[in-house]
Amino acid sequence: MKKILLCALVLTTALGLFAQVYTCHDIQYTTSTSGDSPYVGRTVTVRGIVVVELFYTGTNTSNIGFFISDPEGGPWSGLLIYTNQFHPQRGDEVEVTGTITEYYNFTEMSPTTGYRVISQGNPIPPPTLINTGDLSSSTTAEQWEGVFVKVENVTIVSLPTSYNEFYVNDGTGQCQIDDQCFPRTGFSWPQMTVGERWARIQGVVDYSFSNYAINPRDMNDIVKEDNVSNAMIKVQTTTADINTEIDIPILTSRIKPEWFVSSYTTNIKIDASKVKFNSVKYGTGTMTAQEPTVELSEDGSLIHISYQSMEPITSIADEDVLFKLCLKPVDYGESVIDLVSFFYDNTQIQALTDGKILVPIRKSIAWLNIKNPSSNKNIFNPELNEKLTIEYGCKSSSSGINVKAIVRIYDAQGRLVATPINKNISSPLGIESFQWDGRDYMMRRVPIGLYYCHLEIIERSTGHKEETVQPIVVKSIMK
Repeated sequence: MKKILLCALVLTTALGLFAQVYTCHDIQYTTSTSGDSPYVGRTVTVRGIVVVELFYTGTNTSNIGFFISDPEGGPWSGLLIYTNQFHPQRGDEVEVTGTITEYYNFTEMSPTTGYRVISQGNPIPPPTLINTGDLSSSTTAEQWEGVFVKVENVTIVSLPTSYNEFYVNDGTGQCQIDDQCFPRTGFSWPQMTVGERWARIQGVVDYSFSNYAINPRDMNDIVKEDNVSNAMIKVQTTTADINTEIDIPILTSRIKPEWFVSSYTTNIKIDASKVKFNSVKYGTGTMTAQEPTVELSEDGSLIHISYQSMEPITSIADEDVLFKLCLKPVDYGESVIDLVSFFYDNTQIQALTDGKILVPIRKSIAWLNIKNPSSNKNIFNPELNEKLTIEYGCKSSSSGINVKAIVRIYDAQGRLVATPINKNISSPLGIESFQWDGRDYMMRRVPIGLYYCHLEIIERSTGHKEETVQPIVVKSIMK
């Protein structure tokens, strides 16, 4: 009996340890002079927000990974996940399971054995302001390994080498800037000269060949001149529920009082078949004090917003909410919120980042959405090289999606014409799409007429099935 109780206690303890989810800070924080993680060699599960979705660890394009961060950022808050198996999006909250290793004194998770997306469209943890000299010695630099940071008011002290590395200094000591987030071929830095001053560089810190370096994620992470023309506007990607209003933050980089900005004008495009515009939110929690002027196009797809402030528009934060779009999603799936144009006063802002509304399926159904992109109808003419976009999906889950989808096309007599999809759903949202060109399984164009698109969703762990059918019309040129 004692042996049984002892075995049960050991099993319970083991399961408890396996179920524990760590932060990046848990994994990275160390008081050891070696800088090694206390979890080296252990298999752990870590949760974080994706801040870099693609990071090259060398010249080989298959040697890649991504960085996650604790939501609050700060020292010890980042970790490299070295894997080419999983491909997250920036802003995903993920849980990753794998072994903590020290690759030439750089802490990373490798190999990975488990991965799931918990949620999407989360705010990116803010970059922590550090001095360039903080990265010149392991004594001060180790806490920033894998962390999203920024340096400001730096001077170029050396030009890019053949490895695309250059150095900057803010007066506290120089640090390296590297290009590991950019394509392995064809990339070059903006033109620069020694002695030139740049306003800001931000990115994630890696350690390679005895150097700590800041790796900008894209060109928006580099600001040469601190003026209004280099401001950045971004739409916050947000997860929403169908037929439920949601406020979408429109974010701006900091606007200094000495720029004397007093107005803005913007055009924003939405997919009116998936999202309906309701209003612009202003006042508390935004930089827009009074009601702006809003115009909506007749088809509901283009929103024109203009605002004239009584006082200068200012913000000292790296990102602040300028205003909010109140939208109502009316269909499942992804819907892009497109920043077509933006002006502060008469200055056009070039650094615009679109966002998305992500609308997951919350109930157990097989979902189909079929449309011709040119008409939003389920009618198309393959003779004119038209294609139908067919979206299909299933219920999403934070524990992952383990579902197989089969899409079959039948003619009006019930005969199988094509099976364009027979695969596992891999999208974290649970919704995927493809284009059908009107060809059968022999790659012949099908005759004009009525067809039926049948979707079968199979839960792989239980065998449970959901099905749905929608019609398709293949037409020809009128003679």
